[in-house]
Amino acid sequence: MARRAALCLALGATLTLGLACSLGSAPRTPGFGPVDVLVFAPHPDDEVIGAGGVLQQALAEGKTVGIVFATNGDGYPEAASALFHKAIAELTHADYLGLGATRQREAIAAGQILGVRASSLVFLGYPDAALACVYADVSTAPVESPFTGRTSTYGPAQADFHTLAHGSPAPYTRAAALADVEEIVRESAPRQVYVTDRADQHPDHSATFDLVRDATTAIGFTGTLRTYLVHSGPGLEWPWPVGPTPQTAFESHTVGGATYPLGVTWPPPVRVPVTSAQSALKLRALAAYASQWDLPLDRVFLESFIKSEEVFWTA
Repeated sequence: MARRAALCLALGATLTLGLACSLGSAPRTPGFGPVDVLVFAPHPDDEVIGAGGVLQQALAEGKTVGIVFATNGDGYPEAASALFHKAIAELTHADYLGLGATRQREAIAAGQILGVRASSLVFLGYPDAALACVYADVSTAPVESPFTGRTSTYGPAQADFHTLAHGSPAPYTRAAALADVEEIVRESAPRQVYVTDRADQHPDHSATFDLVRDATTAIGFTGTLRTYLVHSGPGLEWPWPVGPTPQTAFESHTVGGATYPLGVTWPPPVRVPVTSAQSALKLRALAAYASQWDLPLDRVFLESFIKSEEVFWTA
């Protein structure tokens, strides 16, 4: 999640085409065909934070779901330091690539807990903590990840979408990222799309919204586009109350004259009730992200999204 990094420094589908063909005609886009609900996550764990309950409910209703990870979550120095038992200054590109592999595997495990098959996950492989730089740069020169050193998409544990779809990775450019998102939305033809809100204060999160907004506009998407909020405030101002409170709804609160969450309407226009059983599974799925869960501050942050509801805004 790269919670408090300097964030402007910066899925592979696990269903192979051979398996897809054995099940019938393969979709043009590797991974999944048409879905009812499509969730975009800037990093592995954001999908559970924002829509873990919605995903469970969709599956319980017999709907099909897909999750698209914009990055592999490979740009979080504190997590890499804890994972490899190294000082941050000693971390290498290989360590950050290893973190990306770990987070991909955690995403698959978290999905299984929620009931989402690995074949319903797509990893785009764009640079964590530099996605906003990719979106902002309209030149043809690719952005270089300051953590992995890469300039093109990749999948350390599961191949990236563009390699699966087109035989080679995509450069870290705005045009390539937008084309990948457009292709996925067009081919999956979802009825509902969920993505992080433009007001989210993590630059990767707002950039993921920008890409999804631009892509859905370009292809004339006519379904429902809902947004969720992960980061608002410099500390634990959001979500509120702090800690796992599965019987309590999300609340706004005021600190130092500012009312959180910032930049969105309150109360939110869409409040989806989450049962105790769904909250318990959501908590288990978050705990599957051990590279984040084992960091004390991140664990408190993650647990605080366990509420009696999930809240969304409309875009």
